[in-house]
Amino acid sequence: MSANLLAGPRWVVVRQHRWPLWAALGLLLVAVGLMLGSRLWADAAVEALRTTGCAVDSPDPRCFQAARDHTDSIWAARHLIEYTALGMMALPLVVGAFMAGPMIAREMETGTYLVAWSQSVSPARWLAAKLSVPLVTVVAGTVLLAQLFHWAWSTGPAHAFPTYWYEPTMYASIGAVPTASAVMGVAVGTLIGLLVRRTVVAMGVTALVTGTILAVLAQTRAHLWPVRTLTGHDIPELPISRVWRVDAGVIGPSGERVSTADCYGDISQLPALCGVRGGKVTHYLDHHPGDHFWPIQLVETGIVLALAALAAVLAFRVLRRHHA
Repeated sequence: MSANLLAGPRWVVVRQHRWPLWAALGLLLVAVGLMLGSRLWADAAVEALRTTGCAVDSPDPRCFQAARDHTDSIWAARHLIEYTALGMMALPLVVGAFMAGPMIAREMETGTYLVAWSQSVSPARWLAAKLSVPLVTVVAGTVLLAQLFHWAWSTGPAHAFPTYWYEPTMYASIGAVPTASAVMGVAVGTLIGLLVRRTVVAMGVTALVTGTILAVLAQTRAHLWPVRTLTGHDIPELPISRVWRVDAGVIGPSGERVSTADCYGDISQLPALCGVRGGKVTHYLDHHPGDHFWPIQLVETGIVLALAALAAVLAFRVLRRHHA
């Protein structure tokens, strides 16, 4: 069955783009190495501090250098996780630009697609092969990276210098969203490559469109699932490592909300600072607890996959219209 999967046009795509595929494998190995290295570096720093008999916050003067070395090592190991997260966040743009330019637009621009079509390969089959190879590659790669990233992030140096699940770079690197976003990049790049038919322009337009979609989703993410609201005169402190604070402020006597985003200062002085006069006020806090992670992820994944499916359908329609 594996031979059939790589037979015909799909095998041609693999052969034609074997060097970018090898490069993708290399980048995957680099990302895996960074995450494993981060974890091993952090573990080594913890073990080195333990062997000295010191603690990070020890007041003993002899522990100062050991604690400092430990902190520096943990901080450096955390940076490796951050660099990997930034790379995963940019992956949909890179994948989309490659699909739009070298894989689709270049063939349309130079006319090499006609060679395949002249060998009993229909336009639809040609495009299906162009889509299937990168889709299999990015799905397999991003699933592996997301799982490994979650392991390295949740058990490694992020404990000492925390990064939180709702931060854009972290959120875009765990769960189902990284894979869905990469799939969308493939579909959007294919559609734009067929529409623009100019390699460099198609790459730029795809990066712009894909980046805009991801930016809009990041801005609206907090509203993809209903928030929980706490109200009262003394709202308890919630651990920021697990709780995503979306909005906070005061509720005036008539029920109007005044957010701290509109008025700055000591929260106890918010009524006066924000112009709330007369009567008693109540504080409020809108937040997403940690168990909202998967509902938000699944809603966003559904939106992204719907956009990917729409782009793929439009790509086949564009191909049919121009080459019917």
